[in-house]
Amino acid sequence: MKLLFVVTGFAYGDSIRVESIINEFLKRDKSNEVIILGYDHSYSYFKNKFMTLEIEGYKFPDYELEFKTHRFLIKNYYLPFSWITTWRKHRKILKLFNPDLIISDFEPMAILIAKSLNKKCISIFGYDPSAYKEYNNKNNTLNIQSRFIEKIYENSDYVIIPSFRKRKNFSNINYVNPIIREYKQKRNLMKKLGLKKHPILIMLGGSDYGLELAKKILNLVKKYNEEFIIFGGTKKISKNHFKFKENFLDYLAVSKGIITLAGSLTLSEALAIKKPILAFPIKNHVEQQLNAFLVKDYISIGDENIEKSLCNFIVNLNSIQKKLNKIDFKGNGAKQLVSLLYKIKRSNK
Repeated sequence: MKLLFVVTGFAYGDSIRVESIINEFLKRDKSNEVIILGYDHSYSYFKNKFMTLEIEGYKFPDYELEFKTHRFLIKNYYLPFSWITTWRKHRKILKLFNPDLIISDFEPMAILIAKSLNKKCISIFGYDPSAYKEYNNKNNTLNIQSRFIEKIYENSDYVIIPSFRKRKNFSNINYVNPIIREYKQKRNLMKKLGLKKHPILIMLGGSDYGLELAKKILNLVKKYNEEFIIFGGTKKISKNHFKFKENFLDYLAVSKGIITLAGSLTLSEALAIKKPILAFPIKNHVEQQLNAFLVKDYISIGDENIEKSLCNFIVNLNSIQKKLNKIDFKGNGAKQLVSLLYKIKRSNK
């Protein structure tokens, strides 16, 4: 089977999720093939791993832990035109490749390509319409975003949602367990990582939304006898700051807990390894707000009083850990998703 993946280049979570799917896909059959269309983070992440073609993608004017819809629209008004240009640029290669299915994570351009090639388009994203109804939010900005995403879902042949909760499929929407990287606990990790104390991690992802948050936390760390290590962002703000680490899960495995935004991948991997989480979901970002809502019983959610949020988290690390030790969190979504792709392909014959 041949799959074409169109992967968003915002942050690294989507790329890592897609790589988990691809690894499972190639494990099923060594003759399987993939091509990736990516930009920014997704292009740099995949270009030395699989055949990857560069495309234009979303630009995020990201700062201060808040998604500003009007700024996003202004910054990306040209995108529909660039999708047409990109399709023309890569048309010969894609027609020759002749994919069986086209997978979007989370790029509307995939729908255009699928229609041009007369193929089925499967959209993968964390936004869950059923959960949003439960969330019952009165925020007009979030409602606009939800309508936009649901319109993309309507124009996709199938939608696959990695979900924190067990749900029943409906319409063209299918649920799988969270998708995370496979991880096996290693020996002597503290020594291998050069750590003397079990750290608390600050994960910013690939964007700068959490940069100001990290700076404020760094101004408070002197009050605590803790080791803090920062990951992500585009600007380094301390000596213990890594923009990206392939072995991030090693650091997570030895950590006391993690402070992060509310990206699906980080929440899923931290819950799977059973690490306490203090999350600061991006304001006015529908997926992040929904992610935090769905796991609120297992994590701490910070607010504008960062000092108080941090203090409560550190003081309650042990009690949060005990609660996490009792949950049975399954992260085998990649296997479920690949099985679903095979099922979709068979139904198309």
